[in-house]
Amino acid sequence: MSPSATGWPGDRGGHVWPKDREVVADDGARIRYTVEGADDGPWMVLCSGYMCPDNFWMYAAPRWMETHRVIVLNYRGVGASTDPRPPGYRALNVSAADYTVERFAGDVAAVLAAEGATEVAVVGHSMGVQVALQVWRTVPDRVAGLALVTGPYASPLHTFYGSKLGVALFPFASLGLTLAPRRVQRIVGLTLRSPIALPLARLIKALGPETPLEGMQPYFDHFDRVDPMVALKIAKGMHRFDAGPWLDEVDVPTLVVVGSEDRFSPPALGRAMVQVMPDAELVEIPGGTHGALIEFPERIADAVAAFLRRRVGPEAEGSPGGGPEVAWPSSATPTKGVTSSPEQA
Repeated sequence: MSPSATGWPGDRGGHVWPKDREVVADDGARIRYTVEGADDGPWMVLCSGYMCPDNFWMYAAPRWMETHRVIVLNYRGVGASTDPRPPGYRALNVSAADYTVERFAGDVAAVLAAEGATEVAVVGHSMGVQVALQVWRTVPDRVAGLALVTGPYASPLHTFYGSKLGVALFPFASLGLTLAPRRVQRIVGLTLRSPIALPLARLIKALGPETPLEGMQPYFDHFDRVDPMVALKIAKGMHRFDAGPWLDEVDVPTLVVVGSEDRFSPPALGRAMVQVMPDAELVEIPGGTHGALIEFPERIADAVAAFLRRRVGPEAEGSPGGGPEVAWPSSATPTKGVTSSPEQA
């Protein structure tokens, strides 16, 4: 099924790649997506972050599309995709249970099934790291490898700015939004549309000085159009997820990419993941924040491409620490083994 020339009804926008395909999830959510890149290449699927349409992939994904068939999708309630049912007044017709990481992974799995995609490289960013891990757990027979970029394996509120303050503040923020959702949305919308949005994000070190405005503008535009109560329910679903108890079961080759200046998913979290996961290696991006994917896209694109060439698929060339010389980006070399554990991160 394809949308009209004006897009899908209710599309929230913010797209880099227009979504021209859809699959219906088991609870009725219509998941819109597209497939770009090499017609006969191996499969890749991109799992975006919290409330992200697809802007964070705009610079790195074209590199992967040279060799892969790349699925770019919107989760339920995001971009062109629908909610499982009309949310209604204050989104009372839906709940956080409709927007869990498990549900998002189910959306991805439904798309993979619709396309007949197997031996898939699953690439996640931010919250998409949680989704990518759950995709492996949901359909392990379809997943050939993981690339996890600046994201946590559990609720980011536990590591937000290197403390658990986010956990304590989240209930109060939730209450404030629940009491006045439209007022909060107007304030957020005005902020995101103003010239201070990007400087403010840089000031609080959510993004770095290398972040281009054109890379963030689709995200700002999209966030201004989402239902604030749905956004809150998605945040609650994300907060409840924890892959920690089964990280050591993830048996596919995995690349973990961290930014040295990431305040949302600190580098220690990625190092801890690499220690616990049985077949994982680490790349650190010097100077990278949580937005490293659009700050240093060439470094990350090359690191992921080299990892996939070396470790994933029937023509993989080697294993961690072995095989031919790998073209890792400058100042970002793979390592195996760290001194912390998920419990310590």
